[in-house]
Amino acid sequence: MVTLAEPRAAAPVRKPGRDKRGRARLKVSLPVHIRPFDARFSEIGDVAQVIDFTRDGIYFTTFMPHYFMGMRLIATFPYGDKASARRRFLTSVVRLEHRDDGSHGVAVRVLL
Repeated sequence: MVTLAEPRAAAPVRKPGRDKRGRARLKVSLPVHIRPFDARFSEIGDVAQVIDFTRDGIYFTTFMPHYFMGMRLIATFPYGDKASARRRFLTSVVRLEHRDDGSHGVAVRVLL
């Protein structure tokens, strides 16, 4: 005797989630110079790649593993010889991600 399975309810289609952050991100690919605010780590410097930013924060990728939540950093952005309008920001790490390529994604909030 053959029994027919009851038809399964289709899984609900998930709509892409709306970004809950208040400001739109500007997608760029520019270098940023990062150094710890804490004088104990003053010898550590990093030139990372910005992925996106707003006036409130910056998201960059790096291969340096020393970042931690709440760490205060001085970010010079944009950075490099071709940057005509460099600015320094006091920032704090608010999110860390491990990326598929072995790099780390770091989101910082601009404090000053």
